[in-house]
Amino acid sequence: MAVFAAVTVVTGCTVTVGGSASPVPGQGPVAKAVDACSLLSPDQVGALGYQNPGRAVKENKESDQPSMCLWSSTDDVDPSSVLNVGMTTSITLDDYLAGALRKSSPQQLGGLSWTQYASVLGDDCVMYTVLGAKSFAYVSVSGPPIEKSCELAKAAIPQVAEHLPGGKPAPSITPSRSSKPEPGGPLLSVDPCTMLKPDQVAQLKDISPNGEKDSSSTVPNATYCLWDDTDGDEGQKAFEVWLGPSTPAGEWPGTKDVPPTETVDVGGKKWGVFPNMGGLRVTCGATLAISETSSVEVVSGFIGDDTKTCDLVKQGLPLVTANLPG
Repeated sequence: MAVFAAVTVVTGCTVTVGGSASPVPGQGPVAKAVDACSLLSPDQVGALGYQNPGRAVKENKESDQPSMCLWSSTDDVDPSSVLNVGMTTSITLDDYLAGALRKSSPQQLGGLSWTQYASVLGDDCVMYTVLGAKSFAYVSVSGPPIEKSCELAKAAIPQVAEHLPGGKPAPSITPSRSSKPEPGGPLLSVDPCTMLKPDQVAQLKDISPNGEKDSSSTVPNATYCLWDDTDGDEGQKAFEVWLGPSTPAGEWPGTKDVPPTETVDVGGKKWGVFPNMGGLRVTCGATLAISETSSVEVVSGFIGDDTKTCDLVKQGLPLVTANLPG
């Protein structure tokens, strides 16, 4: 069944059809192609916890493939999921389902009757509504366990139904999954390599005088500066300063839902210290909230002596604190 393409990674842009369809001589009127991405507004997509734009897939009558649109969940959702919405005006539901078993009784959602049918994917919850003799729509969610997938599909259906013939106006959405805050505040335009001045770097033993700036592939909008260690593979680890203009202090990898083992007060600014960060015995981190939605993290460590894991981090906190914006 073509709906199983819901597991495809969502990228690309919405496809729209311009102009009007023209009949071919000797044939009847040509039906206008369905734009499945129009079955949810961008605001509805965002409120449901998915990323705009969706990936549009055109209808393919030869393979009984309806027009569909796929949206991937936002980066902060765990487990991730894919929302797939499809519609056709030229394929019967029986031909499309090809004998698939019904898994639920019809349910009234958004003014229309929706029924769940079996999918070859165990975590794919697909619900269909018949709109006419050769017209139906579906909503599916894949990725999480089947119970969660159906919960997410049912949350999306009233929003989709608003755009379908006979559907009721959609209720307002209270986002059930929070999105990452937009980057902002004093850290947004700061170079992380300015968090240590050359004379301050010289105070940190076995650390290179030159820092290298980079951006993160795992923490959205974060940048960092790394001063490499100079004592070989053992002993001191590199010293890193991370700036997160959209990362709350408790959202850094290795710190989420983990209380700090120690608090270091530097001029009234309280750093939380996390030895064994991320389960790594040789790594230590310290975080400081700049605002409710932004923070700074300092990371280093030591290989070969567990008593020294956090030494350089604690030594560097007063130096970094003195250079923080504001």
